[in-house]
Amino acid sequence: MRWFWGTLLALVLAGLWFVVDRAPTTAGTRPDPLTGTDAPSASTAVGTPSATPNAEAPAEPPQPEIDLLGESGARVVPLEPTAFARPLIIPDLRNPTDVVRRLDDRTLELDGRFRVTGNGSANDPYRISWELLTSSSAFIDPAQTATTPPPWVRLLDGTYIELSGYYSTALRVPIATNLLLTLNRWDGCCIGLPPTPFDAIDVTMRTPLPLEGAHLIRFGTFRGRLSVSVFEIGGFLLGLYRLEDTTFETK
Repeated sequence: MRWFWGTLLALVLAGLWFVVDRAPTTAGTRPDPLTGTDAPSASTAVGTPSATPNAEAPAEPPQPEIDLLGESGARVVPLEPTAFARPLIIPDLRNPTDVVRRLDDRTLELDGRFRVTGNGSANDPYRISWELLTSSSAFIDPAQTATTPPPWVRLLDGTYIELSGYYSTALRVPIATNLLLTLNRWDGCCIGLPPTPFDAIDVTMRTPLPLEGAHLIRFGTFRGRLSVSVFEIGGFLLGLYRLEDTTFETK
């Protein structure tokens, strides 16, 4: 009988020891079975604030050194202009007579770089170059309200000129009264360089020009009265040169 009660007492004491050993030592912690130290319980690790009042808050991520929006008063440096930005147009308002230097009885030098022969009449027109006409591109831009051609181009307004180039029509026709004279070959679709207002002239023939049987590459010399007038719509330049009372000289 004593053996029975002694065994029962030993079992009760062993059970009490087991319960006390497994109980948490502090609130929110439990002993680590591997190290024996207290580890935070699940309730403390997830969703339960720390009980330590002086615990440091986690450090904030570093802020960028450059304030792109300028909200902190930092100076935002604008981007440098690209190569595609339009250059500022500075008009040349000199009188046409200020850019003329006569070399001999039949030769003029305009602006110290363009040589012109002839006297500007219907019988002896000025023989000019495309380089002279295309030089207007540096002085005309309606988007900048710059619509004054340079003086050496204004000098030719109303005079007769002679010029060679490629010519074409808007439609395939056997004869034509209106042509487009261009510096570069262009077929109106795919071949060649599309013209600009500076390297193209709207031509009105004195008499209709036969085109039937002509080669697709049409090149020739024309004489006519040059008109220099800026034609623009909505800040876009659509035309600059017209040739009137025109005759076809050579192929």
